[in-house]
Amino acid sequence: MRALFNRKSTILIVCFFSMGGFSNLLRAQDGAHFEPWATFTTQRFIKKAGFWYRNDFSIRPAFDDDFNVLFMVRPRAIVDIGNILDFHAAIDFRYTHYTELENRIEIRPWEGLQLHWPDFGRVRFDHFYRFEQRFHWKEGFERDKISLRSRYRLKMHIPLNNTRTTDHTYFTNVSAEAFIPHGETFEESYASTFRLGFVLGYNHDKKWRYQLDFYLDRGRNTEEDSAEASRFIVEVRTRMAF
Repeated sequence: MRALFNRKSTILIVCFFSMGGFSNLLRAQDGAHFEPWATFTTQRFIKKAGFWYRNDFSIRPAFDDDFNVLFMVRPRAIVDIGNILDFHAAIDFRYTHYTELENRIEIRPWEGLQLHWPDFGRVRFDHFYRFEQRFHWKEGFERDKISLRSRYRLKMHIPLNNTRTTDHTYFTNVSAEAFIPHGETFEESYASTFRLGFVLGYNHDKKWRYQLDFYLDRGRNTEEDSAEASRFIVEVRTRMAF
């Protein structure tokens, strides 16, 4: 009974402070624009090669001054090193359609390391660093610039109704991520600098997982150079493993 009480207390405390922090940040960011994202992910373990192959398919509308929609496909390979470290190699294919501005094309290869450590009971932390090489074109294949960027994310994962994330498990994630440009970057109406995330999810079984992600971004408008900006993102994610 005491263990059940402690478990519920931990869950309530995490949810309270996470949602409280989001509420305070949203009140402080009255000008944040809204983006509803939808992502479908397929994942398969390639036994002969010994790595996971993942594909993300995403649609990301942005209700900004100039309405736009980003379409993204991201193939990715993930190699598990000793159950504590993962190596990621991926490439993003991004196309953004604008109602008024020139459409944009971006090809973004990136490499990442993900460290799963430490664990405290059911609570698991992971650190994720990735290095991006961003190749950017305006429609008509007028190349803009090549931009380099690092990203670091700290995430806390908590299964709610089980001690581990197994079949029929509800879970939550809380994360913070920094975006660090290296040198000059190309002009874009929104360039992320810091992101807070809160996730509610359900792991049905080894094949299906469902998530509702909430993100609050802080960024800048590099087209206007000094303009600060922010956005609130709600993402619906579905993952299918086979």
